[in-house]
Amino acid sequence: MENRSPRWLRISILVLIYGGLLWGGQWGSGWLIDLFGVDFGAAVQSHEFHLMVAGVVFFAVLMAIPFVPGIEISLALLAVFGPKVAVAIYAATLAALAFSYLIGGMLPLGLIASLFGRLGLQRAKALVQTLQPLNAGQRFETLIDHAPKRIVPLLLKHRYIAVIVALNVPGNALIGGGGGIALLAGLSGLFIFSRFLASVALAALPVPLFVMLSSG
Repeated sequence: MENRSPRWLRISILVLIYGGLLWGGQWGSGWLIDLFGVDFGAAVQSHEFHLMVAGVVFFAVLMAIPFVPGIEISLALLAVFGPKVAVAIYAATLAALAFSYLIGGMLPLGLIASLFGRLGLQRAKALVQTLQPLNAGQRFETLIDHAPKRIVPLLLKHRYIAVIVALNVPGNALIGGGGGIALLAGLSGLFIFSRFLASVALAALPVPLFVMLSSG
């Protein structure tokens, strides 16, 4: 007879993993915000360009990681460096989320199914195994068939709009943040890269555009 861990233990492990990811994301973003928020008053004046480049690079790295709240970091950088960093932040956002998407596309679904199995999520494991040999169109139809009959099919059919909304929802770190959303989009196989990137470009535009227009 198969030796399976109790349900409460599997749920506890999932909660701990999820909480750890959220804590790590919050810690990383908070560290960068503190680093550039208050301590560099005099240094910014003499080494502004170097600090700005370092800040944008850190932002891009953290933005690509799931569960990191990227909007807070970008606002901190804008507060320190002003409109001059807006275009760099925008480009870094596109690059970071494109990277996460491509990484998601390279992750084998078999590995994901195995992880679900170890956590005791047998239905999720079975669904991933069903999706594994299918092309994008077949995966879409399969997910529609398995999804609850109201909101989820609507989100799947309008998935690029759903990405735009998800990236701009306050507190989206709870659903993976920009990096997690992009990773799942690549993993799903349901998105065309050029269209996904266009969606990200539109989703990331409002804040830097507002900053540049308001400074003019």
